[in-house]
Amino acid sequence: MALKSETIATPAAAALKPGGLRQSASLAIVVCAAMLTSLGLLAIYASSSMKGAQQFGDSLAFFRKQLIVAIVGFVGIAVAQRFPWRWFEGLTLPAFTFSFGTLALIFIPGTYSVAGGAARWLHIGGISFQPAELAKLALIMFLARNLGRSSCDLRKFWKGVFPNLLAFAVLALCLMRQPDFGSTVLMGSLTFIMLFIAGLPFRYLVLMGAAGISSMIAAVIAAPYRMARLLSFLDPWADVRGGGFQIIQSYLAFKNGGLLGTGLGESRQKLFFLPEAHTDFILSVIGEELGLIGILLVCCLFLFMSIIGLEIALRQESKYRTLLAVGCTALIFGQSALNMGVTMGLLPTKGMPLPFVSSGASSLLVFLAVTGILARLARESSVTSSAKEPVHFNASRSAHQLP
Repeated sequence: MALKSETIATPAAAALKPGGLRQSASLAIVVCAAMLTSLGLLAIYASSSMKGAQQFGDSLAFFRKQLIVAIVGFVGIAVAQRFPWRWFEGLTLPAFTFSFGTLALIFIPGTYSVAGGAARWLHIGGISFQPAELAKLALIMFLARNLGRSSCDLRKFWKGVFPNLLAFAVLALCLMRQPDFGSTVLMGSLTFIMLFIAGLPFRYLVLMGAAGISSMIAAVIAAPYRMARLLSFLDPWADVRGGGFQIIQSYLAFKNGGLLGTGLGESRQKLFFLPEAHTDFILSVIGEELGLIGILLVCCLFLFMSIIGLEIALRQESKYRTLLAVGCTALIFGQSALNMGVTMGLLPTKGMPLPFVSSGASSLLVFLAVTGILARLARESSVTSSAKEPVHFNASRSAHQLP
């Protein structure tokens, strides 16, 4: 016998009422981002005091900067929820143009700051930022808008597929000039995922995958330092003071932390043993001070955000908004997975910040912007009642068949 919907009075059922799921998903994605950002602030405070005092004469320099950026970012999320959606759609081309323009400055000598053998920082009007961070979001916005057009037919290579590959290629050319191999691989993966979800035919997926893998292999072989990183990844103990130094220090941090950690602020590896303790290897500091429990907390938060993001994507009626949600979710999951893979020795060493957690204004602002986009998409979800069915994807369909 069928149950009457009026008799259901559970919290889960309440979430399925008009607006319930939308509001809960929107709140959940922001709460996850806030928890990760707060954890990051604690880790930055614990790991950057000595470097801040040495570099700026202020032990709170990195913490204070991150805190200000976090406040600005969350205020921006709240404000953005009230702006008309068409305003955001209108930012797609300006954002992509600005990202390409700032990345293209790498071809003008002296415009970028060189650090660690790479030129990734741009200084404009006293403000320093990494254009690569914004480029990731700009590419997602561009691909979602272009692939979301009803006239975009991915069965036709030159009219449907090529413009999207070209958008990635022009950004990748600038990134490899810096060089920033990690961001290039991540953006290539985002492009592949969004084309797959949009319905790219299987033959093109195979060709694109083969071309991507071949390009990565060629890039590693062509650059001796990339080959050295790969060899150090395979056997870090063969070069303890060289290529294997970072990952060995990260191993020691995790070992020292054990299950419950040494306690907040008690990390030994952050005392100039672990390079970039407050940025790329901040997860190692969390692992040492908060132990396995802290690592699992970070992993669960990122996994939960990814699940919520996919749920938001499945609840959209517009193909453009579906692809936008998928791209934003893939960016959060992909970059967090790459950073964790490096710090845990599962991937070759590559400088890439942990979203929300690592010190860095550019990265934090971009990922808070991504959070704001997902929260807004959740609030404007197509689900207005429990009777609505979610959208199911089938990559074998062509783009014009997606709802």
